[in-house]
Amino acid sequence: MPADVSCVEQIAVGNIPQLQATTAAVGPLGAATTYDKIAGLIRKPLQARSKLCLLAGTLFGLAIVVAVAVAAQHLDHWFTHHPEHSTNEVEDEPWVITPALWNDQCCSFAKHFKSVDWQDFNVQQQFIANVLAAERGFFAAPNVSFDAESGMTFDGIAINETTGEPMPSEIRPTSAASKEAIHLSLLALALQEPEEAGSLLGPLLPLVYSKEEAFDLLEKKATSLEHFDSRYPGFGGFLPWFCGRGAKEDKSCRRLQDPAGPMEPSFDWQDSVPALDNGQLAWAIVALVRVLEDHAARDGESSRAAALLQRWSHRLARMRASAVNLFYNGQGSGTVRSIANLHNRSVDAATGPQNAWSDANYVLNDAYEGEMMVLFVDLLGNWTNYSSDGAEEKALIWSDKEAHVFPVQANLQGANMTVQQGFWFSSHEQWKTLQLPYLDLPLVKRIFTNGEVARLAYSLDHDLPGLFASVNPPPGVNCPGNYCSAVGVEEYAAQQVDDAAATPYGAFPAILVEPAAGLAWYNHMLLQPRMQSMAGSLEAFALNGSAVASLLTWDAKATSVLAMLGGTGAIVRSQLDRMNLTATFEQRVGGMYASVFQQAVMSELGSNESLSELNSNATQLPMPPSAAIAMQDNPESRYPSCGCGEIPQRRLRRARGKRGET
Repeated sequence: MPADVSCVEQIAVGNIPQLQATTAAVGPLGAATTYDKIAGLIRKPLQARSKLCLLAGTLFGLAIVVAVAVAAQHLDHWFTHHPEHSTNEVEDEPWVITPALWNDQCCSFAKHFKSVDWQDFNVQQQFIANVLAAERGFFAAPNVSFDAESGMTFDGIAINETTGEPMPSEIRPTSAASKEAIHLSLLALALQEPEEAGSLLGPLLPLVYSKEEAFDLLEKKATSLEHFDSRYPGFGGFLPWFCGRGAKEDKSCRRLQDPAGPMEPSFDWQDSVPALDNGQLAWAIVALVRVLEDHAARDGESSRAAALLQRWSHRLARMRASAVNLFYNGQGSGTVRSIANLHNRSVDAATGPQNAWSDANYVLNDAYEGEMMVLFVDLLGNWTNYSSDGAEEKALIWSDKEAHVFPVQANLQGANMTVQQGFWFSSHEQWKTLQLPYLDLPLVKRIFTNGEVARLAYSLDHDLPGLFASVNPPPGVNCPGNYCSAVGVEEYAAQQVDDAAATPYGAFPAILVEPAAGLAWYNHMLLQPRMQSMAGSLEAFALNGSAVASLLTWDAKATSVLAMLGGTGAIVRSQLDRMNLTATFEQRVGGMYASVFQQAVMSELGSNESLSELNSNATQLPMPPSAAIAMQDNPESRYPSCGCGEIPQRRLRRARGKRGET
């Protein structure tokens, strides 16, 4: 270094590389680390003048670093409390949060959505992105929600009450067709092309499953189901409650610590099969086949998608061939069995109806989840043993169903509304809207919208912290059989209810009908203490906030995810279009609802409004209480693995950068 160069000149031209490298490597909050590094440099032997220059430069650089850190801290605080002065790119979009929040292990993200505008498209998209990232810790986690070897679902898994982590030793190894229905529906949605899903959901599909993940799971499931069907043809391609890893000698299900065996019926379903759950499964496979058809057409005949299409199409064909034999009660009955019992599970169900029997009084004549099997039997079943393709039998079925559908009048938000009476008015009863295109029918959508207004308004008017759906109870909440089936809204129910626990999945019908309100209520329930974990939302919470059910299940978690992704109604409708069955679906469902509800609903409007315009003036769903729950701000209210730390709010607002980025 030339002797006539001053210290200021040396610093200005950057001829102190150690200092330059050190100051460039630290951020505005790294002053302490910077000081340690610079102090180490000063201790190196240098010429006397260089030491003096370096000391001066060090003090100057350190002063800049400290000044920047202090300024950044104060500016962040100021922008947090004065968002109106933020930059133009986010001034109309406060509180925007990206999945990066989840990537920072912030799984208790609900508190960051307490004050958002839920009508904002971008807010909805960012919230769903965070939910998907969290819930993948369940629905995409092998040996948590499904068996890694067989690909078949478990019912659920318990989590450690202290850490919030899933416990592999505490899986619930028995599962059912309904759990498979949710899993297959999510896989079908993940395999859609983004443009099919639309601008809101398309960019979110990679957060569900990758194509490779989906194909791997579908191959494993197909193998498990084919092996099961070859040994037990009496089930006709449908499923009893089952043990996905096989059963022990005492018929109990094998757990993860046990060596895996072939899939088996659970001990109490050795020779019987439930119709309700299998209706859900059947329509999930219809949606899956539709998506695989498109993939195979794009990828070619020798593709992996084409091989999967062949296997799952065969399964669907097998179910279609067996459905009437297993579940229809016989000529002139007009009823579909709730449970089909088998004389011999080795007799192929497709060969005829003689191997199945049931209690004649235990039938599916409801207009809730059970309707899905009725529709499958009607639209896709094999009626060749009946005259006119079973036309008379089908008419009897729908006549009997119509006699069990009832309207209820309610005064909601100052207006008279007609809702469909529920059994318990539990959200679980609206499962059919997740998988079938009910909401495409204007009158049906209006009735179901009214129902969600009633559901949400009831909780709001009664100062309840959440919504109700059949669920496993938290500690201290007692329900018959340790399962709370009879929960809902008694004012609109046929049965007495006992509401002691609420669950986030109680919001799924509202999410389908009106995403803004549905997502707001879902988030409102996540704000309860310890309702968020590294594997997503928990099962349920006591209404008094005293306890949560430390459990993760398909019903109470993935139904909400399925609703956020729009359900499979659009996919199923497109398949019905291809099969020329859409008009029949609309006639069956729309005809029943029109007969029971149309006069009452149209009289509410007080105008000559047409059915196609029926939902243009529908009452908006009520939002949850504006007084935000503050419990999550207390570290004791969240799991140690699930804290968000002190994330600067302005950084959260700006995390997405320009408007519209995903």
